Amino acid sequence: MINLASDLDGTIYRGNELINGVEETYKLLIKKNINIIFITNNSSESPDLLKLKLESLLNHKINIENIITPLKLFKNYVDPSKYKIYVYGSSNLKEFLKNSNYNLTSLEKSNFILIGRKDELDINEIQKIINNVKKGKTIYCLNKDLTYPTEDKELPGNGAVVKIIEDGIKSIVKSFGKPDYFYTQYFADSKIKVDYVVGDRVDTDINFAKKINANSILVTSGVSNFLPEDTADIKINSFSEIIPFII
Repeated sequence: MINLASDLDGTIYRGNELINGVEETYKLLIKKNINIIFITNNSSESPDLLKLKLESLLNHKINIENIITPLKLFKNYVDPSKYKIYVYGSSNLKEFLKNSNYNLTSLEKSNFILIGRKDELDINEIQKIINNVKKGKTIYCLNKDLTYPTEDKELPGNGAVVKIIEDGIKSIVKSFGKPDYFYTQYFADSKIKVDYVVGDRVDTDINFAKKINANSILVTSGVSNFLPEDTADIKINSFSEIIPFII
């Protein structure tokens, strides 16, 4: 069986709109016995919410085990009993962590800071986080995507906040997103051999493919890339054009 790992934002959908031709292509791939694993850096929605969204857009049942997110990896690798966590991020993120038995607390009482995505930058909060990290607190982020695509534009992502923090603390913040250690380690630990990775970002999707020795397919339906696009093995306009390259 061929394993195809597909990004979501900018590859399957933009915002809440399915990209043209994706549903038909997805169903044909399933019919051809291609196993599709959804790999996303989305840190504001839980795997359960993403499952519901995908099922609604694709009109097809989705196995939640085939949805890999930074939140799933965080839950997989971080013991809830060890940390008091302060979360910079969405209400969905906080709810997911609470429901997963993580101890969420204030910045002052925390010993672990987790950076997720908010709809608006909170500079005052970010500066307080920088000050706390300088005092020795542990910090991780869920991804380093500088932007993410919506229906009609790109918005600042996790990476924009992380960059401000890294500049402030003069150090690198480790990430649970593609293409970093925890994401690649999860596939190694799970013994999942990915044959193809398709996505819209060179810095995350294409680099992730290279790290796990998979064939890389870049789609131009998502974000604008700041790294050379010719590093991808294959470049196409959208997911709907993928079939001739893997079947």
